Amino acid sequence: MSIYPKIIRNGRFIEPHDATIPIFTPSLVGALGVYETLKVQRGKYIALDEHLERLSASVAGAGLSLDVDRSILKQWCFLAVAANHAEGQVRLVVVDLGEPHADVFLYQMSYAPPPVEEYEEGVQVTIYHGERALPLVKSFNTLVSGLARKAALKAEAHDALLVDRDGNISEGSNCNVFAVQHGILMAPPLGTILEGTVMTQVLELALTSAIPVQRLPLKLADVPTWDEAFLTSTRRGVLPIRTVGEHALGRPGPITRHLLQAYRAWEADWIGAATVERG
Repeated sequence: MSIYPKIIRNGRFIEPHDATIPIFTPSLVGALGVYETLKVQRGKYIALDEHLERLSASVAGAGLSLDVDRSILKQWCFLAVAANHAEGQVRLVVVDLGEPHADVFLYQMSYAPPPVEEYEEGVQVTIYHGERALPLVKSFNTLVSGLARKAALKAEAHDALLVDRDGNISEGSNCNVFAVQHGILMAPPLGTILEGTVMTQVLELALTSAIPVQRLPLKLADVPTWDEAFLTSTRRGVLPIRTVGEHALGRPGPITRHLLQAYRAWEADWIGAATVERG
């Protein structure tokens, strides 16, 4: 991953060496900041409005104040892409620097999806016992997620699934998780996790495909009864899981394969229909 040089702070371009925050600001020790990561293809954002809506919810949940509305944030998003590259990921960061209103930074990164074989064979995930604070807020408080990624790296796994104090799998380190059992698509209960834009779209695709859906706790103890499982995120799309800890699920099953292809088709249609905007 590389960072492109054109960075925006509060609507103005700054030099990369100026994209810093002081060590004593509330955003550092207090984790008073939120962010979104958006995918861009051919200069067009995937689900931009949905990401900005979730950002607004995180801003409110973190007690932050913005002096710009969503339409201005949208303009800044397109300014970043126009100045950098038509492909990649844009990170939109809202930071409390101790002023009446939070500062907004945007920067763009290169983008590389998981390799093709991981979609064909599935990935290995491990387990990490821990919970994110205020899970409905996409905040800077990512210590648990960071430790989970370290655990996954140590286990030579793609990612780690977080398990809460009640023994339920909530999410990955930076992704959502689904399981399939007896033809039913299962996901954690509404209101207990940060729902990604890809997760929301997958649930809609399941509905239109007449795939039964249940929102219920995904108990770690029930993993051996799962028939299929997959992760969703902006970078991954729909990524099959082959192994959870020591339990092997095997190659991607029919529901996972269907939703993987359905999501890819939806994303391709979105890119084809989206209008390029300029700030």
